[in-house]
Amino acid sequence: MRLTEFITANHESIVEEWVEFAGTLLPWAEDMDAVGLRDHAVELLAAVVEDMNSPQTQSEQSEKSRGNATDGELAKVGQAHALDRLESGISLKQLVSEFRALRASVHRKWEDSQSDLGGEVTRFNESIDEALVKSIARYSETVNTTREQFLAILGHDLRNPIGAILMAGGLLTELEGREDAEIARSIVNSAERMSRMVNDLLDLTRTRLGSGIPVSLHPMQLTAVCQQTVRELQVMHPKAILKFYPTGDLSGEWDRDRLAQTVSNLLANAKQYGDISQPITVAATGKEDRIIITVHNEGPPIPHNAMKTIFAPMARHMPGAQKSDTNVSGLGLGLFIASEIVSAHGGTLRVESTGKKGTTFEFVLPRHPAPRSKRNIRIH
Repeated sequence: MRLTEFITANHESIVEEWVEFAGTLLPWAEDMDAVGLRDHAVELLAAVVEDMNSPQTQSEQSEKSRGNATDGELAKVGQAHALDRLESGISLKQLVSEFRALRASVHRKWEDSQSDLGGEVTRFNESIDEALVKSIARYSETVNTTREQFLAILGHDLRNPIGAILMAGGLLTELEGREDAEIARSIVNSAERMSRMVNDLLDLTRTRLGSGIPVSLHPMQLTAVCQQTVRELQVMHPKAILKFYPTGDLSGEWDRDRLAQTVSNLLANAKQYGDISQPITVAATGKEDRIIITVHNEGPPIPHNAMKTIFAPMARHMPGAQKSDTNVSGLGLGLFIASEIVSAHGGTLRVESTGKKGTTFEFVLPRHPAPRSKRNIRIH
């Protein structure tokens, strides 16, 4: 008897044993009835039998072993099982335990029958592994999407109360009492930091959910944006030495606020990690069809292992990331958001860092970004 025939003939006892075995592995099983435990097991066994009975070339077997099998009924059942268990509050570890339990049940029954194991067990294991891979992928994808949507909603809903705090704090700073005004300025500064973190969080969720950071293009002069951004950071950090050097024609079509955010993020990074006693420079150079902007600081170079993830979200919190003082605020998203803004303009952002030459971030922008280069560009 072939293994597929054995599974079909004994599927009831296999499922019953799987239910019993799953109950010993999974704490949540105590709160589920037998029907809830066996529902997807029956469908999964049927899909496994169908997959095992279908012809398979050596190339298809190789692709399946890499998790690259074409989605069929088995993949659909595995994905549906993942969503069902996710809705039931099952963890990913418990989900994997379910598949282990089902595999063990079939193996135990098959061995007890004293049938010739042959190569069919290998094919059975391949089918179970394919369903498991698809199930894990759908589970993880759904969890990540749900989390990003939750963060987006949270960040959006936080904007109104933070805006109210900023408005009230701004009014209080105009009071005549010096002590009250100082307290109000502290409130405003704290609310502004909160606002920046919320905006960073919203930008992160936009990129994770696939919509990207939106940019709105208008004719503008980059000189004024850089000058204003440098002045603002100089006021915030009076001990820092900030310089701006414009060269050539710096006109083009870009998103003014987003470019100011990019320059500000790069300057903040330079101030945070560079040698504060040395000048931090911003240089903008106009070429025929593009603008080149650099932000340079002296100081310790970026570690080699950190360079690989320098533009990744939350890079500051990754193993091997640059260390800074413990009083740094923010979510560690500045460089990631800067790279996304530059990309949304159809540009590029790169970094060079050595002990002798310091650290230089350079981003290149086309003067007139093509509308088709990014679906989230709006032309005015």
